[in-house]
Amino acid sequence: MMKPSLFGTLTLCAFAFPVIGQEIDDAVLDTLDPYTVYGEVSDYQAWPLSASAVSGEALEAGNRQDQRDIAAVIPNMAQTDSGLRSYGDVASMRGLTNTPFFGSPSVVQYVDDVAMGNIFSQTTQFHAVERVEVFRGPQGWLFGRNPYGGAVNVISKSPTNVWEGSFSADYGSYESFMGDGYVMGPLVQDKLYIKLGGSFSKRNGYLYNPTLGTHPDDQQHTSGAGTIYWRPGPGWEVRLSASVDEFDDGAPRLNSLDGDPYEVTSNLHGESNQRANTQSIRVTYENDDYKFLSVTARRDWEIDPYAFDLDLGPFPGNDSVILQDQELLSQEFRWSSVGEQDWQWTLGAYASLTDIAGNTSRNFLAPGPGGMFFPLTTTTDYSLDEENYAVFGQMSYEGFDRWGFHAGLRLERYEKELKRDAFGVRGPVPSIEDSENFFFVSPRLGIDYEIDDTSLVYLSTGLTFKPGGFSAFVDDPSIAEYDEERSWTTELGWKKSWFDDNLRTNVAVFYNKIRDYQVERSLVATDYAVLNAERADSYGAEFELRANVTDNFTIEGSVGVVRTEFDRFTDPISGADLSGNRAPFVPDMDASIAAVYRLPSGFFGRVEVVHQGETFFSDLNNDDFREGGYTLLNASVGYESDGFLISVYGQNLTEEVYYQNISPDLRAGNVGAPMVMGIRCRYSF
Repeated sequence: MMKPSLFGTLTLCAFAFPVIGQEIDDAVLDTLDPYTVYGEVSDYQAWPLSASAVSGEALEAGNRQDQRDIAAVIPNMAQTDSGLRSYGDVASMRGLTNTPFFGSPSVVQYVDDVAMGNIFSQTTQFHAVERVEVFRGPQGWLFGRNPYGGAVNVISKSPTNVWEGSFSADYGSYESFMGDGYVMGPLVQDKLYIKLGGSFSKRNGYLYNPTLGTHPDDQQHTSGAGTIYWRPGPGWEVRLSASVDEFDDGAPRLNSLDGDPYEVTSNLHGESNQRANTQSIRVTYENDDYKFLSVTARRDWEIDPYAFDLDLGPFPGNDSVILQDQELLSQEFRWSSVGEQDWQWTLGAYASLTDIAGNTSRNFLAPGPGGMFFPLTTTTDYSLDEENYAVFGQMSYEGFDRWGFHAGLRLERYEKELKRDAFGVRGPVPSIEDSENFFFVSPRLGIDYEIDDTSLVYLSTGLTFKPGGFSAFVDDPSIAEYDEERSWTTELGWKKSWFDDNLRTNVAVFYNKIRDYQVERSLVATDYAVLNAERADSYGAEFELRANVTDNFTIEGSVGVVRTEFDRFTDPISGADLSGNRAPFVPDMDASIAAVYRLPSGFFGRVEVVHQGETFFSDLNNDDFREGGYTLLNASVGYESDGFLISVYGQNLTEEVYYQNISPDLRAGNVGAPMVMGIRCRYSF
């Protein structure tokens, strides 16, 4: 259960604690360069890691609007698309994944230092973004909410003493429209600033339903955000932020694998309405000796309702309605050293309280005597409470010529509780009440060597954990609980700058030795269990490059390959031996390459090719529930000058048909977006 007194104490500490420490916003990634010799991804630049950064301008040029779009160009990162924003999605990083509904995230999302919730509530749409940073591999020594597989850090634009803003409009295929804008500037010079913004978007569905004569997967999104910045003295900043999102969508982009990928014959239009709001207080202080960050945040998310047709056909009586909400309260502190010193250190503490509550009802037409059918309803009510406490930190020594040595440690505790009541096909199901505690110690060691002023090699190794928990969508108590997942991760990397810094490359290889790999299994429609595979391995390689071919012509790209398979896995339900099977939701490879040409006059063109390899959507590795791989071609041309931009863009220009998620129990898939064309106008000042 929630403990407001504890959380209130932590919140007061944000203002009463002695001011020593670090902020991770303005200094963490002063440059956008993921390719500089030391990475220069942060003040932690001496730490050996793999990271990439994408500027706000690059996001716009690539028409990237959320984390899923970013994953398409980050090596060995992927995210499924259930057609419900992020609800039901699985994000993977180097073979480490989350479970869709109840498990802890593998890839943690931060927005302006505020930790988002589980994957299903990571609905953030990019707005007024300065840059997005992606850290690959475990990062529990740098962030409060444990990034078991990696972290996505979204940093918004901040105001200065000059008023500025941007307003854009986008119109395209399927009657899509998006309007977006923000304005920011000083209320009192050097002291008080404000930023306000919002967006609205809508489009008709990609699918057609001849039964109802509708496009069921229509979408609409409205958002607003505001921040007050107060800088009371040298080194100090206080931010008060709030945001709200409303998603009024139709059915998910889900249809039978045996029919037309863009047609569904359901008798139910379906709907998915989601709401999210976030409030935070961010306090930072910096002097010549140390930096400090405190972030107090609340995030509330709900889906109410998610209604869909279980048989996806014209037959009445088979439908489901899901309600679910999550409230996350969090407090995070970070401290660190400043500047280039022989000894560099970081220390942090994190606490969060999470409440998840939900209700699911399912309506069926069950066969009865004499060939008759009668209506039947099953229901599930549940609550999942979680308390999470962690301390974390790292220390680096750079006193030796060209050598760096690093050590990190994370201590973490989870307390989880499940309460569940259900009414099944045979009547009431025995209630389930259970709780479990998890405690982890995660060490890490690293070493790097600067070969010369243009080249760095590094090696890091460490132990990381993802907690176990409970699945509320199963009746059997023996499989409702699942164990924690543990991974020993090792990475070897080489960063190099060539030809007077006109070519930059990153190469990394990695190996994860995993115990109790968490696997989501669909049992029957809307019933899911999380199982543990006793042992698994995940290994692979990554390559990134950025080349300035001429002053006007740039090429950038990446390749990732990964193999994630079960070393030992005895199916706890059927007893079958699944050893040797590949883990679901992990593409075996990905690649992207983009070429950008800009003329001094302001005209520009961009061509991008994105490929994702073979992906299984079931741990049983059934060929029917597999995407064999696909390649997308995207392009844009336009003109930009004096703050004005106009461009024409196209996505999936070759009209590739592919699936971004598959539900084995429904024998249905979420087809990818068809070819989309559009025009965008923007004015910035």
